[in-house]
Amino acid sequence: MGRNKAFLVFQGRMFLWMIIEALTPLFDDLILVTREPWLYKGFPVRVIGDLYPERGPLTGLISGLAATEDPYNFCVACDMPLVKTALVQYMMKSAPEVDGVILKTKRWSRDDIERPEPLHSVYHRRCRPMMERYLQEGRRSLQDVIRALNIRYVPESEVAQLDPALRSFWSINTEDDYRMLQAYGQEATGASSQGS
Repeated sequence: MGRNKAFLVFQGRMFLWMIIEALTPLFDDLILVTREPWLYKGFPVRVIGDLYPERGPLTGLISGLAATEDPYNFCVACDMPLVKTALVQYMMKSAPEVDGVILKTKRWSRDDIERPEPLHSVYHRRCRPMMERYLQEGRRSLQDVIRALNIRYVPESEVAQLDPALRSFWSINTEDDYRMLQAYGQEATGASSQGS
């Protein structure tokens, strides 16, 4: 988008604050991985820099998992502001005995097939060595990584029980996505005003 998506605003609230507020009830230690740690002074998170110079989500995951002592860790991209606390809690409870828990959705599918969303997921800390090996081999696709892991996939029908509108999947990657999010916010506000 040409600007820092963590600082985009929805309904008067910064994306980053929305994510922090959703996760604070569940976790004592929130870790923010970034190439620009100085931008996040004053936020109630532990800010760490990327361990590798390569750009991309895989380096962020590796850096975050390297910084934690917790076995299971929920990971979310900063451009996914509509995180649902109850859904994250459900994913964490589903994690024991697997390497990770990943949501699946048809949202971006052209062929009506559910596809994994690896940046709204739970990963065990033990996944890091394999992720690092893939990165060092030049294999930076998260889809390749998760195919090599023992993942519990949460189908869209299961997600819908806790997030009926499936808003947790929304990632804001373009100006069009951002306009769509703002339009959704106006519709939601209008509906709640009419109902009160």
